[in-house]
Amino acid sequence: MESRINRLFLTLIAALAISANANAGCTSTQFAGAWDVAFSDGNSCRLVVDQEGDVLIEPDRSQSTCFDPFRGVTVPDEGSYSVSKDCTVSFALIVEGATVELYGRVVQPRIFGTGIYVTYIPEVFAEKGSFNMVRVK
Repeated sequence: MESRINRLFLTLIAALAISANANAGCTSTQFAGAWDVAFSDGNSCRLVVDQEGDVLIEPDRSQSTCFDPFRGVTVPDEGSYSVSKDCTVSFALIVEGATVELYGRVVQPRIFGTGIYVTYIPEVFAEKGSFNMVRVK
């Protein structure tokens, strides 16, 4: 079942990659703002990002937050992102000692995105899945 879901999302990513010409012209300035990200494992995050490639956490550590249905609300320890001209985006987050890497694409009109993620906890496990993201601000 998981393999079938992974193939479905990889097919979706491939279809979005083929349509890169329709998405040309993404910049970090256009990407900056708040994004709600829902993960296939039930977790979610509101990531607030600036145009310099940072996930905003400071000064009060409440701008970006994550929610785990079993542990509640938490704040990422650190995070960064990059977006390319063809609207592919990658995030690197550290949340409670776990490294979360997201790879996806934002589609026109740059308010929705989808992709895959991998979560690493050193010497414990690695988990993978998919995510959807929607611009909220």
